Amino acid sequence: MLTRFLDFFFPRTCAICDTRLATSEQFVCPQCLLALPLEDVTTDWELNRHVFQWRSEHPSLYRMGALCIYQRENSAAHLVHSLKFERNRRQGVWMGRLAAKRLVGTGLFDGVDAFVPLPLSRQRQRHRGFNQAEAIAEGLSQQTGIPLRTDLLIRHANRESQTHFRLADRFRNGRDLFALAKGAEATGLHLMLVDDVLTTGATMMSAVGTLEALPEVRLSTFAWAWVNMSSEVWTRAKRESME
Repeated sequence: MLTRFLDFFFPRTCAICDTRLATSEQFVCPQCLLALPLEDVTTDWELNRHVFQWRSEHPSLYRMGALCIYQRENSAAHLVHSLKFERNRRQGVWMGRLAAKRLVGTGLFDGVDAFVPLPLSRQRQRHRGFNQAEAIAEGLSQQTGIPLRTDLLIRHANRESQTHFRLADRFRNGRDLFALAKGAEATGLHLMLVDDVLTTGATMMSAVGTLEALPEVRLSTFAWAWVNMSSEVWTRAKRESME
């Protein structure tokens, strides 16, 4: 009754289309939920385009996966934007649970010992109020039972958001962002790094490169949504970033 009362005076709306939600619905209406641009669940998480692009530089990289395909102004982009800029941590946890429900049977999370959300700088986390990657990872953890580790990585650089960067500049901006936390220990574990969006992968691989210093680790990655740019575009942008 309290929920119905609150919904009457403070109606909740879909984070994608702004339609009023029914009492039983959370964050996204059924029509938008059905229309999410999902990644093909038959994708080989151990040998897809993203893994192929990065494994030569990061031999400990095992799997890379995502729930949705991210394109500018599509429904996945609207949902991520709502999470990051409307400061709704509960939505991030729900997004993580949704991803785990959809992907738990695909083998993406098999053998993973812990989820490791990419940390924000202290300044950005104070400004935003929470870490969206940690909220998503918390939802993944709740649904799968795989523990969450926030004691391994720190972000020691506070750099400008990459939202409006050219692709080559994203590669440059993503270098040397992270460091191991004091006393970090995860010998022999399979760790899955978690973020909201993967564009070029430069930020994610900066974290992968940092965690590779831990003995005998295997590293996988999960992004709630990722950009499926062509190998040619990705290679050209990476080459330009080195010039």
